[in-house]
Amino acid sequence: MRFHQDDRAVRYCDIFDVMKEGDINISIVYPGTIAAWHRHQRQTDYQIVIKGALKVGVCDKPASQGGKVTWHYLSERSAINGPLVIPPGLWHGSYNFTTEPAILVYFITQKYDGTDEERATVEEMGFDWSRPIK
Repeated sequence: MRFHQDDRAVRYCDIFDVMKEGDINISIVYPGTIAAWHRHQRQTDYQIVIKGALKVGVCDKPASQGGKVTWHYLSERSAINGPLVIPPGLWHGSYNFTTEPAILVYFITQKYDGTDEERATVEEMGFDWSRPIK
């Protein structure tokens, strides 16, 4: 099992290392944290939140290039609907907009490979992560 901790989350990766392909991972995402943006060319992500809530953004290109973001709100209540599936090539990231840690469980179809990850900053992508007030 791989372990990683930074100012955004604690991550337990490849929890069941008996799998020949893919990783099952858990991230404990700190409140107020935006972890965005990144994409993969070969890997598909399957994500569910089992505790707390996350706002997840998915898009094909930055706002400055005409990209449109789709927002998904994942929580322990929405997990019953099955995972959010993020195919290769799409930018994605998440925001814990709550005051409690969120637990994200995710399956990736390829073993972790840092060469299959492209990153961009929140500013480079140009999408507003604030919560709409209704």
